[in-house]
Amino acid sequence: MTAAENTSPETLPAPAGGDVIDATDTTVPRRRRRRAQAPRRNRAAVGLSALAVATLALTACSDADAGSTEGDGAEDEVASESSVITIEDDHGTHEIDVETIDSVGAFDNHTFRTLEHFGVELTVAARSLMGTGITDYAEDEGILDTGNHREPNLELIVAAEPDLVINGQRYSQYYDDIAALLPEDGVILEFDEATTDASTYFEGLTEQTEKLGQVFQSEDAAAGLVEELDAAIERVETAYDGESTVMGLLTSGGDINYAGPNEGRGVAPIFQRFDLVPALEVDDQSSDHEGDDISVEAIAQSNPDWIIVLDRDGMAPEDPEYTPAQELIADSPALQEVTAVQEDQIVYMPQNMYLTEDIQAYTEFLEDFADALESAE
Repeated sequence: MTAAENTSPETLPAPAGGDVIDATDTTVPRRRRRRAQAPRRNRAAVGLSALAVATLALTACSDADAGSTEGDGAEDEVASESSVITIEDDHGTHEIDVETIDSVGAFDNHTFRTLEHFGVELTVAARSLMGTGITDYAEDEGILDTGNHREPNLELIVAAEPDLVINGQRYSQYYDDIAALLPEDGVILEFDEATTDASTYFEGLTEQTEKLGQVFQSEDAAAGLVEELDAAIERVETAYDGESTVMGLLTSGGDINYAGPNEGRGVAPIFQRFDLVPALEVDDQSSDHEGDDISVEAIAQSNPDWIIVLDRDGMAPEDPEYTPAQELIADSPALQEVTAVQEDQIVYMPQNMYLTEDIQAYTEFLEDFADALESAE
């Protein structure tokens, strides 16, 4: 009952035995009238009794209001609890109230496009690692830029006071440093473990996407990304014959280098996921940005049926020194007699792959790979 609903003493109903009955009403029998006119010595008692009843009514109303308020508080608490989710990452389990996330930091290249797809607004991020034309975040001056992973300005994280940070990949080495700079109730998430292993890379991308969908209440959008990836995977599984040999290449600085099936940057997850038959295997394979220094002649001698290529320098196509991977391969005399070149069975990864390596880039590549395999059948 609200204050407006409370009945004041001035407006309380007349006490029982008072002037509710008109004593001058001649229609009432004399004996009845006398009974109606209670003795004066009892009126005070009657008045007190009525006041007691009114007081009890007011107390009950007040208790009802208090109960209502307490009920509202309980409902709010239930609502708050319902917005708290449990997320497990590489470092343990975290309780996150998704309704209270106001400031978000992002430092994992795998996630930039996914976060943008979910409509997440960032306050601080490694914008210098995003490249140009890949996300709108890169050009957004309203987002504090901590710089690239070589010399990051992590103090900007303090200024942004993020409730949540998505960390990983090139910034994974700074996990502890970033965690120490967060507000007391800030949370840092990292999903790197599965994507550092070529054999579980796609599972890692899927898990990361789905969990970020939970955190940012974008489950449907996350499911859409995963469905597209799964569909592309299924197409490649169906189209690859299990016998054709495949060569992974990485072009960098104008050179053509070997990218191995177990560790090769960008290509190893493809070999592992689809059990591609390597045209050439070497010991001590590298996962760095330059690939392995194997001669083009040795690559040509392996005579692969298919070639998949990561163009590392494609991340900066505006560089005047940049030569696209297509030109490097076309201009290599040693490769011209290779089956993959003669049959035009070369599939290039997206130009942004070296920077992103995300679910979108792999989906795009697998769709292109599936197109090529299906056309060759």
